[in-house]
Amino acid sequence: MSMKCNCEQSLKLELRTVKYSRSVTIRHVPVLVCDQCMTYELIPSMRSDLKRCIDLLGSDPGKTSFSMTDHHELAGVIYDVLADEDCPDDRLHAKFEDEIEGRINLLLDMYRLAESMRDDEWVSDIRQRLSQLSVILPEMNVFHADV
Repeated sequence: MSMKCNCEQSLKLELRTVKYSRSVTIRHVPVLVCDQCMTYELIPSMRSDLKRCIDLLGSDPGKTSFSMTDHHELAGVIYDVLADEDCPDDRLHAKFEDEIEGRINLLLDMYRLAESMRDDEWVSDIRQRLSQLSVILPEMNVFHADV
């Protein structure tokens, strides 16, 4: 079963560019889109991280642009999956699961290395990245096609 819009249509996952306070452009923001009523919403698990990125800019940000893929592990995985033009729509869910699993395994290997080097800052960064991936699991039903 897929996530539904208020108008009962299935939502699909896309990456969008979002403007904030006229001067800030944020690229590759994962959103759920309804083609029927033309509404979209940020993936719920992304909200706090997007807010954190905006807060880091301060109260009067100058003209700037950045990609969420540089600040959020999940945005990076979604970008990689959606950028693969050879992947048919009916394989998106499986590809997404494979990419998440691969990224988690890579991060766990890095975590072991960071711990063995006693690099607390790196360990903390990897923990954050792992948590960004784990919150998507309840939301992954957006990739299921209607049957």
